[in-house]
Amino acid sequence: MIKLKYFFIVFILFSNIYASKIAVATKVNGLAEIMPEGKEDFSKLKPGTILSDGDMVRTGSSGFVAIIFIDDKSILKLKGNSEAVISGQRTAASISKKINMNSGTVRATISKQNVDFVIQTPTSVASVKGTDFWLVTDPATGDQIICIEGSVGLINIETGEEVDVTEDMTCTLLPDGTFDLTETDASNIPDDPTDEQEGPSQVRVYLDGPNGEQRVIVIDYQ
Repeated sequence: MIKLKYFFIVFILFSNIYASKIAVATKVNGLAEIMPEGKEDFSKLKPGTILSDGDMVRTGSSGFVAIIFIDDKSILKLKGNSEAVISGQRTAASISKKINMNSGTVRATISKQNVDFVIQTPTSVASVKGTDFWLVTDPATGDQIICIEGSVGLINIETGEEVDVTEDMTCTLLPDGTFDLTETDASNIPDDPTDEQEGPSQVRVYLDGPNGEQRVIVIDYQ
């Protein structure tokens, strides 16, 4: 579970200054890279990196990235061989979020939403309001949703057909549009590297304001 100190409130107070800033990479293991919106090259992703609307993140075979959204502490965890574009549009104090997953494995622990939160793949769109689930996507084999808590609305992009995936259920959506909804086999749930983390960790984030002033965010998590 990630815990934020009161510094988190400071970040929100300056949200108008940093309107395009939507998330922070809190943990990075192995090969992980970022290509900022408008750029054409990837660079190394480091803990504490601020993510802006439209940034692309990718991981190597042993890579791992944990990302927290700054408005509601929703969390994404990208495992190895994953690629995703992180997008968000601010609405008052909330961020409407859209994740375009090209391939890979992600765990999404989503706080209750008053705005949209969707994860889109080449095959489907997963729409959530507040839940904890894994999504595994492969353009060749389709998508798999493993719902740990809450529910996920999974929509077939090609046909528009929708299935609700609830707690302890797994839904596989094949490229041909076939849904397969079954009870979750615990042995098929991906490992979460942060489950083995011991003790609290801390990330310090430094932001330069429009007049050269520097703001600091301290994020404690465990």
